[in-house]
Amino acid sequence: MTTTETTTKTARLFVQNGRRTRNTEEQTAYLRAYLLKSPACPPEIVEACAEEMAQQIAGEECILIPVPDSKGDTRQNLWLANRIMRNDRTGEAQVMDILTRSEPTESQCKRHRKGKVPLTPEELKITVKPHKPFKLLKIYFVDNVTTSGATIQACHDALGFGTGLVYAEAMRRA
Repeated sequence: MTTTETTTKTARLFVQNGRRTRNTEEQTAYLRAYLLKSPACPPEIVEACAEEMAQQIAGEECILIPVPDSKGDTRQNLWLANRIMRNDRTGEAQVMDILTRSEPTESQCKRHRKGKVPLTPEELKITVKPHKPFKLLKIYFVDNVTTSGATIQACHDALGFGTGLVYAEAMRRA
C-alpha cells in the first residue's frame, strides 16, 4: 500500500451530479469526457480534447501512457494519446502502451453512478506489460476523466512514478 498521492494535469473541470447545476462549459466537459470512452466517439471530439490536453504539456519532452479501461483495454486512451502527441507542436511527446490490468474490475464510472465508493488503487489491478527499456522522461498517464484519482494513483503505483493527464476532472467536495 502506498501513501503517495499523484498529481494530475487537467484540461477541464466539472461538478459531480447533485452538487449544483453544471454551467455550459462544465456540461460540455462532462459530455466530452464520457464520450471519449466510446469507440463511436467522433474524431473531431477526440481531436478537440487532445488539443486542450496537449496545451497542458506544451514544450515538454515526455512519454504518454494510455490508462487501461476496467477490462484492461487501452484502445480509446491510446487513440487519445496519439492525438495528443500529434497536437503537441512544441514538445517531443511519444506514446508507450505499457499498462494493463491483471484482471477485469468494475468500472469506476459505473460504481460512481451506483453510489458505490471507488475501488482503491490496489483493487484496480493495474500492472505493467513486458516492454523494452526506454529513456526515462516525464511520464503522463492519459485518461478521459478522473473522479476519485484512484486510477491515476494505481498507474503511478504500478510504474513507480508518473503524473495524470486527463481531459476532465470532477471537482471533489470541499
